[in-house]
Amino acid sequence: MVPMNPMKPSRIRSVDIPDEDQGVFASLARLADPALEELERALVRAVPTLDRQKLMQQLRKEPALAEVPDLDDIIAALVSLAGTAYSGQVEIETFVEIVVDSIVNDHVIELSGPEASLLKDRLKRLAKVECLEIMAKGNVLLRANDQDFRSASIVSELRPVFVGENVRVGGGLILHQLAIRTSHDGRNETAYFSLDSEDLASLTETIARAIKKDRSLRDFASRSAIPILIPQTEE
Repeated sequence: MVPMNPMKPSRIRSVDIPDEDQGVFASLARLADPALEELERALVRAVPTLDRQKLMQQLRKEPALAEVPDLDDIIAALVSLAGTAYSGQVEIETFVEIVVDSIVNDHVIELSGPEASLLKDRLKRLAKVECLEIMAKGNVLLRANDQDFRSASIVSELRPVFVGENVRVGGGLILHQLAIRTSHDGRNETAYFSLDSEDLASLTETIARAIKKDRSLRDFASRSAIPILIPQTEE
């Protein structure tokens, strides 16, 4: 499912939905009522996660969902819809109306009036399931940064200082080059930083303190019965 471009609430009138994704919405509209009810029950029971593949692993354990066509695509469409509405600061009911009306006006798929009304009801109903709402909002918050961390590495070296006419090694500096790889607007970028021994010690202390904060927050979340959401692992 291709994420829809979020826009200001007052400016949203329609959205561009790829043809293949419109077919996914049509499948949801034509899903038998018992299958829809089983899907909703399975989503209500699912453990919240930011990783859609882990959510799908939970859903595939439900025998009643084995016959649901395009299950993976339907879940992706629901998460995309809820996430776009949230990032665009639009009420989900309003955004569902816009999405379905855009599909009807596109005439890419045949969606009758009753089917369009049924699709609106089903999207509003499913997008509000807490598991999907948490996933959608969590992923929006996860991406609400100018730069996203990807990886880091450090190259260390002993850099000699030469003195005298004979170019004798009079001393040496231990330097470390920290490379931090990030992503920005879908592009990978790398920033390099030169560190000396004191910088390295300061960085180590800062990271160690952050790890302590992480443990403290996890303990608090555990006592408060707040599930910690693990981002999707990038391949």
